[in-house]
This record gives sequence, C-alpha cells and structure tokens, in this order.
Amino acid sequence: MKIKISEDLELKQVQVNERKEMFNLIDENRAQLREWLPWVDFMKTPEQYGPIIKEWIETNDARSALTLGVYYQGELAGTCGFNTIDGLSRRGQIGYWLAEKYTGTGTMSKAVEGLVNYGFQEIGLHRIEIIAGTENIKSRKIPERLNFTQEAVMKDYEFLYDHYHDCALYRLLKTEWLT
Repeated sequence: MKIKISEDLELKQVQVNERKEMFNLIDENRAQLREWLPWVDFMKTPEQYGPIIKEWIETNDARSALTLGVYYQGELAGTCGFNTIDGLSRRGQIGYWLAEKYTGTGTMSKAVEGLVNYGFQEIGLHRIEIIAGTENIKSRKIPERLNFTQEAVMKDYEFLYDHYHDCALYRLLKTEWLT
C-alpha cells in the first residue's frame, strides 16, 4: 500500500522490520509527542512495535483502518492514516503525528490532503473527520487549512496521562471536497 504525494513525500505501509526505526523516531520526539498522544509513555522498547505494526497491517488489509508511515525523502517521519473506517456509513477518521524536525514544513498538510483524496476517490468515503485537542494549535491548523468545518468542541473528550482535555471535531464531506 502506497500513496505517492510528491517526489519527496509518500505514505506507505510500515513493515515489521522497521520497528527499531519507528521506536527511535518516537523516542527522539517523546517530549513533543507526549503532549498530545496518550500512548507515548507506554512504548518503551522497539520490540513493542512488532505486534503493533502487525496489527496495522491486519487492519489495513481488513479495511477497518489505514495506518501508514509518512516517508519524507525515503525517511520515516511520522504516521498518517484513518484510525477508523466505517464502511457501512462510508466515514473515516484521520489521525497523524510528525517528528519535530518536519513540523512547520507543510509535510503533514500535504500528507493529509493526499490521504483525503485517497479516502474519497479510492475508498469511497462520504465523510472524513479529524479530532484534535482544542489547545493543539499545530494539529488544528491542518483541517482548517484543508477547509474542514469545525462541527463541535467535545468537553473532556480524551484522557492524557493525568487529565482530560477538550477536543475539536472537524468534518469534510465528499461534496464539499469536490467544490
């Protein structure tokens, strides 16, 4: 599975043999990622990523999710994909994270735009959602830049280590994307 975004950027299936690369990338960016991702503290060894990557491959094959690595100039830079795909409702929810050295470069906006195109054109989705912490300005800029509509602010939506935080729900319909 591969989605070519540009000459330098592609989304593709992470392989089990990349577990050390995945761990190292997260470990090097642990402080930044921990601020908004509730699973970071629980991932302490490269070996923990083997089963997770296998699960990504299985859910990708089953079309219940689509977790892909973000590769910039061939180097793993983060992940971007559909955390969930509801085939019956033709709805998908996008999640993403990026190593700090790639932030602010437009890399993730381009990756999400490519994923949105893929979701509408190849998967046949009708609605795509993005949920981001209300205080996570960098993450919220992506759906806003791509003309998603903010539908709601969800109070105490997600638990992060020792507290709940509010999240914004964004949506984009296929008919809105085409116009």
